[in-house]
Amino acid sequence: MEAWTICKSIHKDISIPPSQWKVSTYQQNCFKRHDTPPFATDSSTAPGTALFQHWIRDSYNLNETSSSSSSTPLWDPWTDFPNENVMKLYPDISDDDAARDYYTLWYTTTVDVPKEGKRRRGHLTLHGVNYQPIVYFDGKMLQPYTTYSEDDATDDHDTGGMFIRRHYDLGLAKLQHLKSSSTLEILVLPPPFAGMPCKEACTRRDCQGGDHNIAKSGAIMQCTAGWDWISPTPDRNTGIWDEVEIQWTLGDVKLHDAWVKVSNIVVENESDHDDDDETTTTLPLGDDVRVSAWIDLTVTATYHDSSNRSIDGSYSYWITTYSSHLPQSPELLESSALASGQIYNVTIDQHAADYHLGNIRIPKAKLWWPHTHGDQPLYTVQVLFRSSDNAYESRVDTTFGVRTVSSETGDASKSFTLKINGHPIFLAGGNWITTDQFLRFSNSYQRYYNELTLMANAGFNSIRVWGGGITETRQFYQAADEVGMLIYQEFWMTGDNNGRFAGDYDWPNDHGSYTRNVRDVIRKLRNHPSLAFFGGGNELYPTSKSPPRDVDEQIRMYIGVYDGTRPYVSSSVTEVGDSFDPFDSLAPKDGPYGIQREEDFFDRNPGFTSPLLSLDELARNVSIHDVKNKNAPGRNIGFQAEIGSVSHPELESLKRFLSSDALKSFPGCGVTSCFQVDHEWNYLKWLPFTEGSGLDRICQFQYPPVNNLTIDNRMDSIEDYSWAAQFAQYNQYNALVQGYSHRIFDWHSAFYIWKTSSPSPTLRGSLYDWYLATNGGYWGAHSGLSAGNPVRLIFNRQDWTLNVVNTLPKAFLGATMRWTAHSLNGTRVGGDTMSIPYQLNGNHVAHMEYNLPWIHSEQAFMPELQNILLYRMEVFYRNEYDSTIHNTRNDYYLTDPSVGSESQSRYALLGAYRKVLPRVWLQVSCAADDDSMDIMCKVDHLQKEMIGIMTRFALVLDPSLSDGSDNRILSSFYSQNYITLLPGDSSYVKINTTNEQKQTWTCLPDGYIGVWTRKRGGFFLMVSVDGWNVAQSTILIGCTHLVTT
Repeated sequence: MEAWTICKSIHKDISIPPSQWKVSTYQQNCFKRHDTPPFATDSSTAPGTALFQHWIRDSYNLNETSSSSSSTPLWDPWTDFPNENVMKLYPDISDDDAARDYYTLWYTTTVDVPKEGKRRRGHLTLHGVNYQPIVYFDGKMLQPYTTYSEDDATDDHDTGGMFIRRHYDLGLAKLQHLKSSSTLEILVLPPPFAGMPCKEACTRRDCQGGDHNIAKSGAIMQCTAGWDWISPTPDRNTGIWDEVEIQWTLGDVKLHDAWVKVSNIVVENESDHDDDDETTTTLPLGDDVRVSAWIDLTVTATYHDSSNRSIDGSYSYWITTYSSHLPQSPELLESSALASGQIYNVTIDQHAADYHLGNIRIPKAKLWWPHTHGDQPLYTVQVLFRSSDNAYESRVDTTFGVRTVSSETGDASKSFTLKINGHPIFLAGGNWITTDQFLRFSNSYQRYYNELTLMANAGFNSIRVWGGGITETRQFYQAADEVGMLIYQEFWMTGDNNGRFAGDYDWPNDHGSYTRNVRDVIRKLRNHPSLAFFGGGNELYPTSKSPPRDVDEQIRMYIGVYDGTRPYVSSSVTEVGDSFDPFDSLAPKDGPYGIQREEDFFDRNPGFTSPLLSLDELARNVSIHDVKNKNAPGRNIGFQAEIGSVSHPELESLKRFLSSDALKSFPGCGVTSCFQVDHEWNYLKWLPFTEGSGLDRICQFQYPPVNNLTIDNRMDSIEDYSWAAQFAQYNQYNALVQGYSHRIFDWHSAFYIWKTSSPSPTLRGSLYDWYLATNGGYWGAHSGLSAGNPVRLIFNRQDWTLNVVNTLPKAFLGATMRWTAHSLNGTRVGGDTMSIPYQLNGNHVAHMEYNLPWIHSEQAFMPELQNILLYRMEVFYRNEYDSTIHNTRNDYYLTDPSVGSESQSRYALLGAYRKVLPRVWLQVSCAADDDSMDIMCKVDHLQKEMIGIMTRFALVLDPSLSDGSDNRILSSFYSQNYITLLPGDSSYVKINTTNEQKQTWTCLPDGYIGVWTRKRGGFFLMVSVDGWNVAQSTILIGCTHLVTT
């Protein structure tokens, strides 16, 4: 396909496509896009939403208006995020009919027609259109065809909805076809109910989904009408937001949706390969384990010959180890196949039918695991249909993994517990909306891979795709398969708009359209091993009414028919009380969403009472002591679908989000209301770091210490404010992940942070920002989860006990714990080492009968301030069958627990170390590996005193040549960051980035790494080092040797 041409919809009569307009009308209302997205693929494109088309057309005019003296655009619609001033230029689709027409666009392009001697039939697949497309090919209106045998072939009704794939027959390209290309024109109609948004950045109104009417439309992103964490999307993402795919097959048969259903797995050294064996319930861990896997292989074929004659032929299939470049010839496939076969005497005579190709054994297969438990081997099956006379030929392929998925209700937690390959998996996850508010990266495998890699590197193993967002694309799921992330995918309902809190229980208006979207999503995603289970929606209650009963029954039926392997729950949470049913819902409650005391995360229900009280009981002032069945499933949160807290980007990102005036107007100490905050901060959905008690977690670091919390009492600078926010976030999320992990499968089977990412720049709910730069909260979680290490030490902030958690279903031996305490000047003031006299059992927490003591020591510097000590805690252990010693470590900045954590000046001593004392200088050396180009940095703290606090590394372009803009290389991945260095410490930080970035690097004649950027020319590639009290420095990167500061 050539570049898209975009035309305004000027005719109410949809039977007149742009190719039939007058030349003057066409020239006045259409523009051709000459730009190419940096994330385009070779085989398909996602042209983007209506708003995005207007941006592309207007961006240069807008930028010239904003800066007539510069030919460089002030913002790039492809790669930047529009600020508030840009967004104000565009109407909301709900404003009036003219605004609705403004976002109703024609997408037109030319399609190359094959000129081979054999006849070819074209097939168009629209993978994602919001909300309803009208398609013309060479001036002829096309109707979508069905790929489901139960559907009426003559039904030409187009199902509305954002997530259903639509298939169109483009007809035959015959030899006598005189044209080399044809015209494809697609008009996209907006959703029937767009809803009125809340446009105020700060409001006391309920703005979850605007006026809630958007839920009438059904299969759509409800959050595009706005939420408390995101501003409204003006066009509600109307347009072609996912791939447009065209395939030319030989003849009139088209294959779709090869389905691989694992039916039996047997460990090879334990079986004689009897086909009648039952599926092994519990499969062994180990990347060297080999199994025999039996799969049921099914393929769908559609037939496009109006003569009603039947076609005889055969199916061939080949199963190979996954590769991004599949061989096409049967000979090459046969030579590399793990299993192959043919099915003869096949007759195709229906408009759509499923063909079962057999129960096939794959020998010596490897099991797919989440990344916290093992490797992610993938396989590809390719299916070919060929007619007996060789006149018809079509093929389809799919990727899959070998694993089982199931669930149970935990004996102790009494909550939904996911099992992979028979083993319970403790889910440490994050909530996900999508990668970009305007869906610009929906076709970018690399963007998805980067985000999921960030999550995996921190130690998370699951993502919940939230019900107010989208069903993610196949690029997302392919990345999840490869990274080893377990996905909990919800359908498109929320309690906020579907009856529970607002809206109507019977919404959406068209149940049939909604469930047809559901059906196609199930069939589209079912082969992905990363897809763990489905959910009916977010916070739906009661499940007898929400989802609507007929919709819920249809969903369950479709999962049974088109999947048959995955669990399904109707709602993420329902309501507190003894009537709670863990088979219908994951939990009785979720939240809270603000900053909490770190010690509270170690409660049974952080932020709430234990046992939980229902709304009725709270209204009647019922005491928790009067609850009769305190351990009933509905009285505690075992599966936490949403637990949220604060978020603050690094200062470099903040400067990209906010104006210079807004940066100077950062919030004062103790501010809790958005009405007290600069409007730009509110536009980014600022969330206070102030607790309900009035304690400001940022201003705890202020020096001189804060005595009065007033709006006029502020940190000295945005730099100080931002660093204190990073520190506060680090502490918050470190405690959160450790609190939920210290009683795995006893109290909790899962927790999901609200949110770990955001589709827009935000000041709440995000561990990394829209530009994929991590913050202090990310590194606090990374440390708390020990980057996914299965054995880690947890410090209980509440009672100062030590716990060792083992999240793998196997035992570890020889565990030793060690802790040391140090003053901030680096002097050791205490410590101890102890052996654990028993093995660390799998999926278990060893609660040590040991209380960490507070070490009372002299504080020479600023003795009037509350003392702070660094406690370093480590655990050493070995595998059951080898002698390799492993260890994990955590650092904590602690104060005397007898004083409590409520002092507003609790961390003022840290503030003094930053503001009063000289910076710590570190020696850093960096070099790039010859082959992988991964960068390894060695850092040495050679001074005799003072801890290097929260030492931060960043891969950057040479700042000496920078124009002052953000010079970080994003996305980059670090083995550790925001680290603590004692005097005499040495440590290593490994830095990696994308292959796309590395392709711009070169080894310069002087032995350093250089980089060429399209926009800014040539630079040295460098590593920047700074920190809470660490002197800023930049280090050149050696090509083959260490380069030292």
